[in-house]
Amino acid sequence: MYVRASTITAVALALGLAACSSGGSARYGTGDPNLAAPNPAGGAIDPFLTDGHAVLQAFDAISARSGKPFRVTSVSADGVNGLSVDVQEPDHHVNVDRYVVAPDGTLAGPTPVRLTSLDGRPVTAQVVDYRSFDPHSVGFERLTSTARAAIAGSHYPDARVSEWEFGGIRPDDRRFMYLESARARPAAELGANLQIVALHY
Repeated sequence: MYVRASTITAVALALGLAACSSGGSARYGTGDPNLAAPNPAGGAIDPFLTDGHAVLQAFDAISARSGKPFRVTSVSADGVNGLSVDVQEPDHHVNVDRYVVAPDGTLAGPTPVRLTSLDGRPVTAQVVDYRSFDPHSVGFERLTSTARAAIAGSHYPDARVSEWEFGGIRPDDRRFMYLESARARPAAELGANLQIVALHY
C-alpha cells in the first residue's frame, strides 16, 4: 500500500496553457445541470462528473499520450479541476504520472506522482502493478445511471454530484461519489463496477 503525493510542475502548467490555446472545449460535451453540481469557480459544469462516455473519451486521449497498455492507479473528478487520472508508465512500471482533463476539455500532463509507502518500505514496480487496473474494466459507461441512482437514493431531489473518486478495483480501495444539496452532503459508496454499495449522510 502506498500514498500518492504530487505537485503541479511548471512543465504541466505550460502544457495546460498550450492546450488552452488550442481550444477543444466542446469535445467532451457539457455537464448536465440535472445531475452535476455547478462549478464552484464559476466555469463550465464538469462533464466528467456524470457522463461516462466523456470519461471514456478522455481515457482515449490520455492513452494516446501516455502509451499502452493503459493502466491506472486512480481516477477522480471534481467540479473545478475536471478529470484526474494517475497512469502507470507502460515502460517503467514503478512510475506513475498524472493527467488532468479540465472541464473545458484541455489536457495537461504528464506530471510525475511521488509515491510513498505507508510502512516505510520502498515502492517497487510490483507494488504499482498490484495497485494498477484497466479503467475500461470498471464500466464507466454506467456513470450516468449511477449518478441518477445516487441522487434518487439520497432522497434529496436537489442533490447533485460534486465529486467522485475511484481508487481501484480491490475490496479495500476507496470508491465514493459525493453529492451536495441545500440540506445535506450525502456520499454513495461504490463497488468495483460503479454499483452503489451504501449511502452515507
